[in-house]
Amino acid sequence: MDALTDVIRLLRPKTVLLGRMSGSGGWGVQVPEQPGPTFYFVTEGRCWFQAEGAGVRELKEGDYILSARPTTDTFSSRPGAETVLSDEAFKALHSVEGEVRVGDPETGTTTRILGGLIQCDAANADLLIGLLPRIVYVPASEQSGARLRALVSIIGEEADDTRPGRDAVLCRLIEVMLIETLRREAAAWSPNVGLLGGLAHPQLAQALTHIHADVTRGWTVGELARRVGMSRSVFARRFSEAVGVAPVEYLLSWRMALAKDALLSGRGSLEEIAGAVGYRSASAFSTAFSHRVGCPPSEYASVLQSARTTA
Repeated sequence: MDALTDVIRLLRPKTVLLGRMSGSGGWGVQVPEQPGPTFYFVTEGRCWFQAEGAGVRELKEGDYILSARPTTDTFSSRPGAETVLSDEAFKALHSVEGEVRVGDPETGTTTRILGGLIQCDAANADLLIGLLPRIVYVPASEQSGARLRALVSIIGEEADDTRPGRDAVLCRLIEVMLIETLRREAAAWSPNVGLLGGLAHPQLAQALTHIHADVTRGWTVGELARRVGMSRSVFARRFSEAVGVAPVEYLLSWRMALAKDALLSGRGSLEEIAGAVGYRSASAFSTAFSHRVGCPPSEYASVLQSARTTA
C-alpha cells in the first residue's frame, strides 16, 4: 500500500459541515475560523478570495480551493470590499432555503459557493494539516479540476439526501477528493515539505512505500538507500530536505500515529499494539510512546478525551 493511501485511511476524513452561499451586487463575507481544513467550490459566477498569508485570488465558476488553516478566509465581489462575518447569528438572518445570501439580488450577477469542513480522527488530525500547503487552488481548466468538480457535485447531492448509507458515501467521497487534491500537489513538484515533498520524488516515494509496507521492520538509512538505488549520504540528505525529518524519525512518527489510532479504537492489548508497530515488548513501546506523545499509552485515551472536553 502506498504512503498517501495509508495516511488517508488512518485519518478517516469526513464532512461535518457543508454550506452554500450566494452573493449579488457588492458584497463581502468572512468565513468563521474553522477547526479543520475547508474546501470551497465556485458553482456559479466569479468572486475574489483572500486568506491570511496567501494573497488575493480571483475565482471563476468551477474553481476549487482547499484551505488548510481557515482563520480569515474571505470571499468578495471585488478586492477591498467591506466584509461581514458569516457566523451563526448572521446565517440565521440571511439564510433562504438552506443558502446564505448576501448583497443585493437585484443588482449585478450572482455568485454561488459550496463549502465543506473536513474533520479527521482527533488523534492524528495534525497529519492532514502537515500534508497540505496553506492553500490549494485548482482552476476549472485543469483536468484535475474537472474531476474535483464532479466529486464536489456528488458530495453536495449526498449532503442533501436522506437515503441509507449517506454518511458512509460522504466519507468515501471526501477520501477520494483529498487523494485527488494531494496527488495533484505531489505531481506538481512544488516546494512542499512533508509527505508530499517525498512523494514528488520517485525514489523517495519508493522509500516511503517500503516504510509503510512494513512498519515493524527496523529500517536503516543504508537499507532504504540500497532499496531505491541511491547512496546513503545522498538519500539521507534528500529525504530530510523533502520530507522535513530523517527517515528513521519518519518511521517512528508513523508508528506513533498508528499506535494512537489503535489505542483510541481499543484494537488489541498493549502487547499486541506494541508488536503491530514494531516494538519487541510492551515496556519498550510504553517508554517510546511516553517520550514522543507525553503520556503513557495506558492513559492516552483519557488524556485526549479530557483535552476535547476542555477545548
